[in-house]
This record gives sequence, C-alpha cells and structure tokens, in this order.
Amino acid sequence: MRRPPRPADEPILSAYLLWRTVYVTILMVAGAFGLFFWAESRGLPIETARTMAVNAIVVMELFYLFAVRHIHGTSLTWRGFLGTRAVLLGIATVIVGQIAFTYLPFMQAAFGTGAVGLTEGLAVIGTGVALLLLVEMEKRFRLTRRR
Repeated sequence: MRRPPRPADEPILSAYLLWRTVYVTILMVAGAFGLFFWAESRGLPIETARTMAVNAIVVMELFYLFAVRHIHGTSLTWRGFLGTRAVLLGIATVIVGQIAFTYLPFMQAAFGTGAVGLTEGLAVIGTGVALLLLVEMEKRFRLTRRR
C-alpha cells in the first residue's frame, strides 16, 4: 500500500511478472517430477511417489508464499517468516490438510495416496527450501542488476 498505483497504460502482466511465472513454474514442475521419479527409482510404491509429488507442490507453494511477500527485497528475515496471523493460520490449516491427505486411511483410499517416510518427507521439505533459495537468488540478482 506504500507504493503508488501502476500507471493506467502499463500492462497488468509486465515482462518481469511473465518471467517470474515461467521461472517458478519450471522450478515447481522440476521439483514435483524430480521427487516422483526419485521415489520410483528407489522402488517406492506408486502411491507414495504420487503423494510425494503432490506434497512437493503444496510445500513449494507454501515456501513461495514467503518469497513473494517481499518482492522488492529479501524474504529471509524474521519479519518475512512471521508475517501476518492470517497467513500463518492458513499455512497451519494447509499443513494439517496435507498430513490428513498423506496419512489418514480414508484419505489414502479416496485419493490413492501412500504414507511418506521420514527420508521422503525431508526430501519434500528440502524441495520447498530449494525453491525458496532459488527464488531469493533470482530476486537478489535482479535487484543488484538494477543498481
């Protein structure tokens, strides 16, 4: 709210916004498919591989939420992580939903999911962290190039 509105003749989708959309989409697709194929290569059941891919998408979205909170500066601050109460409540709700999706038998039956072990769960979280770091690196590169 501190920034002035964009000029009326400026397009809604700027070149930067289009770039960011493509960049983050490629990272998320690579993360989800990468985990899926990694799980398959380890001989895990297809249900587990599928669950890891879905969980990776959700985790990457959560980490990306933190990255876009401060688009003109780093999000790697306490202020960036603590954010607002509503955002934290939403994140907690999503996490509870993902745990239910992954581990509750009736959800596993409904969605064809499988339980994820500790190693696989850490890989899913690592994918989210990697996305956050790559987005922050891109942001830093863009901001230092402007100067």
